[in-house]
Amino acid sequence: MRKQHLAAWTTLAVLMLGLTGCSSVGRKTVLSNPQNYSSWRVLKEEPQISTFASLIKSSGLEYTLKTAGNYTVFAPTNAAFKQLPKGTLSELTKSTNRNELRSLLWHHIALFQINASSAPIQNMGDGQNVTISSNGQKLLMVDNAKIVGGPIYTHDATIYMINKVLMPSAGR
Repeated sequence: MRKQHLAAWTTLAVLMLGLTGCSSVGRKTVLSNPQNYSSWRVLKEEPQISTFASLIKSSGLEYTLKTAGNYTVFAPTNAAFKQLPKGTLSELTKSTNRNELRSLLWHHIALFQINASSAPIQNMGDGQNVTISSNGQKLLMVDNAKIVGGPIYTHDATIYMINKVLMPSAGR
């Protein structure tokens, strides 16, 4: 009898552990304990930024995002990528343009946390600066892109969704 109770409690504990961490509300995942989520996991599972996640994966930057960090990621939505001039995305994804793609992606990632009290000029992972706008309580814009989602806090990053692709300056 004691073994049956122990087995039942063990099964219940395993089920509860498996269910803690997230809950679904429609198609949106609510992070109840963001410390259990990596930035890469959120990026690849969020349908609104699947193009960005796909580019991160094809460029090899997913391995960087899987390592310990304290990043701020400004992830363009799928709609933002559709605003690019025709052929831009397919050109960037060619194997001969891998460095340009990586530069573009690093222009969306800061190697530190950016928040509403941060300085208005911030240096991104590609070494170039962006201008951050806030109302003192939350981030509103990064360069000419409006923040349309987030912040999503993970154990290694803060992710914001933006409505435009940030383009690094030419010649870098």
